[in-house]
Amino acid sequence: MKINFKGFFFIVIVISFFFQQQAFSSSALRSDTLDIRKTTIHFTALDFISKQTSAFCLLDVKVKMNGVTELVFDLEGLIVDSAKVNTISQTFTHTSPALKIQLSAPMQMNDSAIVEIFYHGIPIADATWGGFYFMGNYGFQMGVGFNAQPHSFGRTWHPCFDNFVERSSYEFYITTTDSHKAICNGLFIDSIIHGNNTITWHWKLDENIPSYLSSVAISNYVMVNQTLTGNNGNTPAEIACQPTQTAQVNGSFAHLQESFTMLENRFGTYSWPKVGYTLVPFNAGAMEHATNIHIGNQFINGTLAYETLVAHELSHHWWGDLVTCSTAGDMWLNEGFASYSELLHQEYTYGSDAYQTALRDNHFSVISNAHIDDDGYRAVANIDSLYTYGPTVYLKGASVIHSLRSYLGDAAFFGGATAFLNANKFKEINSSQLRDYFTNYSGKDMTPFFNDWIFSPGFTNFCIDSTTVTPTGNGFDVSVFIRQRKHKSNDYYEQVPLEIGFYQNMQTKQMVTFNVSGRCTQLKTTLSFNPQMILIDPEYKLTDAITEDWKTVNSIGITNMNYAKCRLHVKSIPNAGDSALVRIEHHWVAADRFKNSANANGYVLHDSRYWHVDGIDLNKIEGWLQFPYNKGPVNHYLDSTWLKNTEDSLQLFWRSDTRSEWLALNDSIVAGNLNDGLGNVYYKQIVAGDYCLGIKRSNYIDPMNTDAPNGPCNLVNNLQSAYALIHDDVKILPNPNHGSFQIELPLEAKEWHFELFDLNGRSIKFNYQKRNLKLYSLAINDVVPGLYVLKISNTALNRFYTHKISITQ
Repeated sequence: MKINFKGFFFIVIVISFFFQQQAFSSSALRSDTLDIRKTTIHFTALDFISKQTSAFCLLDVKVKMNGVTELVFDLEGLIVDSAKVNTISQTFTHTSPALKIQLSAPMQMNDSAIVEIFYHGIPIADATWGGFYFMGNYGFQMGVGFNAQPHSFGRTWHPCFDNFVERSSYEFYITTTDSHKAICNGLFIDSIIHGNNTITWHWKLDENIPSYLSSVAISNYVMVNQTLTGNNGNTPAEIACQPTQTAQVNGSFAHLQESFTMLENRFGTYSWPKVGYTLVPFNAGAMEHATNIHIGNQFINGTLAYETLVAHELSHHWWGDLVTCSTAGDMWLNEGFASYSELLHQEYTYGSDAYQTALRDNHFSVISNAHIDDDGYRAVANIDSLYTYGPTVYLKGASVIHSLRSYLGDAAFFGGATAFLNANKFKEINSSQLRDYFTNYSGKDMTPFFNDWIFSPGFTNFCIDSTTVTPTGNGFDVSVFIRQRKHKSNDYYEQVPLEIGFYQNMQTKQMVTFNVSGRCTQLKTTLSFNPQMILIDPEYKLTDAITEDWKTVNSIGITNMNYAKCRLHVKSIPNAGDSALVRIEHHWVAADRFKNSANANGYVLHDSRYWHVDGIDLNKIEGWLQFPYNKGPVNHYLDSTWLKNTEDSLQLFWRSDTRSEWLALNDSIVAGNLNDGLGNVYYKQIVAGDYCLGIKRSNYIDPMNTDAPNGPCNLVNNLQSAYALIHDDVKILPNPNHGSFQIELPLEAKEWHFELFDLNGRSIKFNYQKRNLKLYSLAINDVVPGLYVLKISNTALNRFYTHKISITQ
């Protein structure tokens, strides 16, 4: 199912919050006592004005336990006239939606019976989405109800076990006037023409489906037929529409073959007898009834504007129809994979760039809006039933599946997904089963991924804390300290395959993937070149709490960096033919606070975001950076909790790296009304580093703390068991001692600099004296005995060392 989120989702949430339909006994536990093997529906719909229907349903059941004295089915909003078991009338009660049939004699394990239920009335629709609709010349079913509890909604037109677990085959006999045609699941068998201007349409689906995937649509339909080429030869595609819509159908379904081929290539051979779509007057999305997808008329307009909707619904014949989530809490298995299949359609049809654009658009929407629309940060699995059909399930589901693909690699991801679907055909599934299957298939333990990305709310965020580059032989030893921060997540992510890009210039780069865990990880590699730029995840393998934009600048002008939520103004390129690469990241986490609160001068840094600017050859261009702010809904309320004061107290701050203090910039602020929370801050240079907005507040104590204090983050990684320290040939003697050390350095140089930190990152005062260009003495007094970290640097030589020292009593 695909929802038209625009202008609709807020209504769903508001109504769902206040409207609680009483849950009833549609528990999957009933499927442990009774199996519905086949459902045969005889349904008559002749009068679309009165909307009255009459029907009877035959349920072929098999008992799975001894001593069954009552059969309980679900039928909502209709009136039951009689019930029979093996042609014998039975006593029943029907308190909608529970239909209870009392058996005249108990049934025992493996007993079979044909249950006949006769009923009539006006089928109901859900308050906001789903159920049975009569609209003008149409009558049709949409198989889920947003406000319904449970959401499965087959019970609005036939008796069933209305859950995600019970499956049966279906046969349909739908009687209409002779000006209408009925379209149902499966294959068309025949039509029976009666002498009273009515026709009975006969359809049959041998494959087993849950009740919510059963369907009927009635109108004056004609068929547009296509033939799809696939793994098993040809598969018929039947698209039911009004006679005037055939041209629109041909235009909007022009890439159906591409979707079909992509899905078979990615997830295995199609398992159904046909592909079917039926157009209905429904403007809030579509519904994936097996082999008979109901899709809104407005989405089939002759263009390819909604081709991803077509792909989304078709993909459910793998994720949602072939295998079905066992509970609504695992709906991401249906809808997340279907939403991700929209991106795969873009990739297959238009190429990898189109995939990347669709992916980044999707994730930007997730990190901007999902927590607003879903009233908080939520995990994609085990989601509350009020938010089953929200953007966390659909859009964040797609985002985390992209990350899952990156964790596993294409071969293990698509191979494992195909094998999983084949192993669980026509069954219900849950998230833990998928986790365990991928673990066994790939040989990688997927528990950390599912714990972090699937079972927990929020996101992770990575940034480069600091780097060191040391010439060695014909190459360069590079260390990169990676910080991890939490964006509404419960904990730091573990065993993340993080790709780092090392750039020699705009054309030459080397990608290295490291396994990252916890607050800080030191990564080491050797390169053949001295990198000009080092980036995290430059090819967008992970969907974390960063959105970014790139720009190769070779001309003047303004670039909207929409993902980075800023603008780049290039006013001149002094030397003709020069160019520069600019990358700006928008980090959706609070910036580090001031290292020394005295340096804040009364300013409070932003509590939700900051920017990081990087690039190659930035000195070859001139211009300025524009950072907009807006505390209203257009900016997803991102500035609302921080921007409390009048805007004349705003200030832009900058630092070169995490080891540096924030500095107030000589910026320009352009605002209209100084109290409307809307404006821009300009910095009239394009310089690499971190940028953050600050606002001055009198008598305010900033409640936020920096996630990792000064210096290379390994210095403060006291939560981890080991320290990754670079020694080279530095000699510190004696170690341990009472606080007096002799330091011999590997190179003679004038500008050696020393800093000392405790294991919480706090700077420690000490004295040192130069003996010669390689030899120094240090005196450390009045400190608690224990372990400390000494940082030694020489910026002229591009040398950086850390060493652990021990002070005893």
